[in-house]
Amino acid sequence: MNQLQLTTGAFRHPRAESARPPQQRAIGIAFAATMQVAIAYMLATGGHFVPPFVPKDLTVVNVFDPPKPPDDPATPRPVIEPPPVDAPIPQDVILIYTPPTEMRAITLPTPPRIQTSPPTVAMVTPPPVVTFTPARAIEATHTTPEYPPVARRLGQQGTLRLKLVVTEQGTVSDAVVVNSSGSMYLDSAAIDWVKQHWRYEPAKQGSRAVKSEVQAVVEFKLQ
Repeated sequence: MNQLQLTTGAFRHPRAESARPPQQRAIGIAFAATMQVAIAYMLATGGHFVPPFVPKDLTVVNVFDPPKPPDDPATPRPVIEPPPVDAPIPQDVILIYTPPTEMRAITLPTPPRIQTSPPTVAMVTPPPVVTFTPARAIEATHTTPEYPPVARRLGQQGTLRLKLVVTEQGTVSDAVVVNSSGSMYLDSAAIDWVKQHWRYEPAKQGSRAVKSEVQAVVEFKLQ
C-alpha cells in the first residue's frame, strides 16, 4: 500500500484557507516568488552560486610633494651714486636801482598829413521799365460753342466762367472751370470748343511774347 504523508493542513478545508488574514497571504506569496527566482538563478548558473564581488580593504598611502629647490638669493640692487656737481650754486644777486637826476623830454616827429580827395559818386542809370501788355482776344475766333444734344434734350442751360492759359503763340493750352454752368455736358463742350477755336494776341513783356492767363465767359441759352 502506498503510504500517505500527512502534513499539517493537508486536509484543510478551502474555507479555512480563505480565512487567513491578508498579511499572512501576502507573506506567503512573496516567499513563493523569492523561491522561484532562486530556483531560476540556480538553473541559469548551472547550480553554482556565484557570490558577488566584494573589493578588498583599501590601503591609503599619503604621498608627500617633493621638496622645492631653495630659491635663488636675491640679487642686490646696484648702488647708483649721484654725479658730482662742479659748478657752484650762485648766491643771491642784489640789484640796486639809482633814479636819474635829470628828466629829459622826448619830442616825437609830427606825422605827415595825407590829403584825401572827396569820394567820386558814380551815376548809375536805372534799367528801363519793362511794361507788361496782357493778351487780347481775337474776336473773329471767339465763336459760340455748339449746343450739346444731350443738354438740349434735357433742357439744360447756363453760364460758366473759365480761366484760360494763353501760350506765346496765342493758343489756349489749358482751360479750368471757375464757375460751373450746373451741367457737366455744357462745361465739357465749352472747354473743348475754346481750346480748339479761340485765339489771342499773346501777352508781351516789353517786346517779348510771354505766357499768360485770362478769364473767359461762355453762355448757353436755349432759343
